[in-house]
Amino acid sequence: MKQFNSTNKFGRQFVAATGAFVSRLGALPANISPLGSVGFFGNPLFFAVSILAFDLFVKGIYPGFWLTYVGFACYPLLGKLAAKSVRRQLLFLPAASMLFFLFSNLGVWWYWYDHTFAKLLICFAVAVPFYSRTLLSDVAFGYGYLAVKHRAEIRAFIQQHLLSVLQKKPALLAPTPASLR
Repeated sequence: MKQFNSTNKFGRQFVAATGAFVSRLGALPANISPLGSVGFFGNPLFFAVSILAFDLFVKGIYPGFWLTYVGFACYPLLGKLAAKSVRRQLLFLPAASMLFFLFSNLGVWWYWYDHTFAKLLICFAVAVPFYSRTLLSDVAFGYGYLAVKHRAEIRAFIQQHLLSVLQKKPALLAPTPASLR
């Protein structure tokens, strides 16, 4: 049996899922949460349990919740499809956010609006402010996670390219007499 501590992978994933749960209790503005990023990069089981626990014990089950859960399932699914490719992770995380938006609001429209195309458009238009916050938080938390995870590689990349630029254009560093006037 694995020993729990915050330095092993199991412990980090548990702490991340717990943090995602707690962030939904109102500590952050609406739809600003690391939840999507935890689902994308973390343990799918912890992600699912944190969502179910929140909905069962805090928020409650509502009509159309199953479509919201299909939207939530897009995060770990696309996270697994992205695998270890940073390029795919950078592209698939916002895509997961978009799929969550589409599925969850399809559920809102289906259960709370008349089934007309005009009402579908209204439903999605009303949801855009929430989506912008979801996308912003997914990108901020997700890309922030990637930046921390790959900080050594990013630092080496920047140093290598900065050094090559400075070697090609040393005049950028030292002011010339003409530029001092």
